[in-house]
Amino acid sequence: ESSFAPGGLKLAEGRPYSQKRVDTDRANILARYLQAGYLTASFRETVNAVSKSDPHHLDVTYHIYEGPRVYTANVITLGRERTKQRLIDEDTGTIEPERPLTETALLTSESKLYEHTGVFDWAEVDPKRQITTQTQEDVLVKVHESKKNQLTYGFGFEIINRGGSVPSGTVALPNLPPIGLPSNYTTSQRTFYGPRGTFQYTRNHVRGKGESLSFTAFAGRLDQRAAVYYIDPRLHWSKWSATASASYELNQENPIYSSRVGLGSYQIQRFLDRSKANVFFLRYSFSKTDLTRLEIPELVPPEDQHVRLSTIAANFTRDTRDNPLDEHKGMLQSLELDFNTTKLGSSVDFAKLIEQTAYYKQITHDIVWANSIRIGLAQPFANSFVPLSEQFFTGGGNTLRGWPLDSAGPQRPVPVCSTRPVSCTLIQVPTGGNELLVLNSELRIPLPMKKGLSVVSFYDGGSVFPRIGFHDFTSLYSNNVGLGFRYATPVGPIRFDIGRNLNPVPGIKPTQYFVTIGQAF
Repeated sequence: ESSFAPGGLKLAEGRPYSQKRVDTDRANILARYLQAGYLTASFRETVNAVSKSDPHHLDVTYHIYEGPRVYTANVITLGRERTKQRLIDEDTGTIEPERPLTETALLTSESKLYEHTGVFDWAEVDPKRQITTQTQEDVLVKVHESKKNQLTYGFGFEIINRGGSVPSGTVALPNLPPIGLPSNYTTSQRTFYGPRGTFQYTRNHVRGKGESLSFTAFAGRLDQRAAVYYIDPRLHWSKWSATASASYELNQENPIYSSRVGLGSYQIQRFLDRSKANVFFLRYSFSKTDLTRLEIPELVPPEDQHVRLSTIAANFTRDTRDNPLDEHKGMLQSLELDFNTTKLGSSVDFAKLIEQTAYYKQITHDIVWANSIRIGLAQPFANSFVPLSEQFFTGGGNTLRGWPLDSAGPQRPVPVCSTRPVSCTLIQVPTGGNELLVLNSELRIPLPMKKGLSVVSFYDGGSVFPRIGFHDFTSLYSNNVGLGFRYATPVGPIRFDIGRNLNPVPGIKPTQYFVTIGQAF
């Protein structure tokens, strides 16, 4: 063993000769030399029989030409205009004067420069001259800065017919699950027309340190919205990044309701390790939601039609999955705590805890066993309540696949009345809950007849419960089983699932179908 072969050689005395082992030794040794600054190191092997009478025993000799060990003389930046030199220096920090110049440092520095969104069109980090016999060399950091301003806009004219029958057959209020409406439900009809326009402006590299500021707006006859975002990838030159945003929307397009939603938030986050598997963030947000013109007043209780939330949140996530789009091994763990209080401007007092753990293991013949557990707790205090928009809902293609989206758990009857003709029908509406439990387990089995095609068998269990403590557990807990197919694509697997609810409830089909992209969890 040596510093250039710390694990020893694959080819050794007494072992069978193998060209593959020689190639492995070559790759390992040269990699060590390049990491030590020997940028022109070369390797060749000679193989000779010990004697003509003994051709089955070989003498193998590794010949290594080290070449000069190259040290960094100076690091010179070319092409910098608005960019602060500190930004480039931090990305190329592994290249230091009077230190060995390594290929790893060159490649890593160039890769880091490309990580900045909207800063550089291209970047190169190379020695100034080709390495031959010199022992010192300057390093050139060449960059070309991107355009700092981007502007897009558009104008048009629109005609909107609001009312009559509801084409989708469902209504989805802000932050609430979709509700199925009776097939004969109609509302009063009215036609609106007028101009519409869109506008988007982005300023990249605001102060020369990779920040970006963007503003988007849309204005139509029944929908107006605007948003502004500010991203600082290196907050005060620290390892923290920061994102600030503010948005507002007034929407009157839906024949069932009108909504006004305002949101502002500020979030800081950082990775806790070099592998970027662990991330921690803190967030403060303030939102105000107002619902008006409710054609079905019973859909949303009066106390939930005007809600202010002032939220302090903390989240820790650990992600060791091999491929977030199509996992075969690793874990995903996430824990988040949210706190709302009237002392900070909220209209309600409550706290929420959300935990998820997902585990993926590749077993025999590329079969993947995937498991997930999700737990949520919401607790009001100071004689307050948890608003409907902040309660837990479950059901659908990513949770309980024997239910429509967010439909599992306690239900309540709501009268839905049409005006033409006058008629009323009772529908079942999910009420949500202050406690969530979802268990998922599935086997992903590749099929030999087609590469990328696999079949999945799964079990989903859980529900939402009205209060912490699993109240009415036996009556609300839902067991779901099913089969599915996956077809791998570059953007994630195309997924088709059929789920069956083993504890069906009246008015909801016990068999559900889902077609989407990406694994269920």
